[in-house]
Amino acid sequence: MSTTPRLASAIEGKAASSLSVMAHSAQVRAAFDQMYATLWSRGAVDVDVKELVRLRNARVTDCGL
Repeated sequence: MSTTPRLASAIEGKAASSLSVMAHSAQVRAAFDQMYATLWSRGAVDVDVKELVRLRNARVTDCGL
C-alpha cells in the first residue's frame, strides 16, 4: 500500500494528506466525518481494540504517528 497521495492538497502550501485532499469537497469531508464518527462510536469491536488496530496500521504504513 502506498502512502503517497494521488491527489494534490486543496490547501495552498500544505502537503497532501487525507484531510487536505478532502478539502476539495465539503460534501466529501462531511460524509467522511459522519462515517468516521459512526466507526468509532458503534459496532461489535471495543474502542480499545479499534485504537490498537489504528496504531498498528499507522506503523505498518509508516504514516508518521
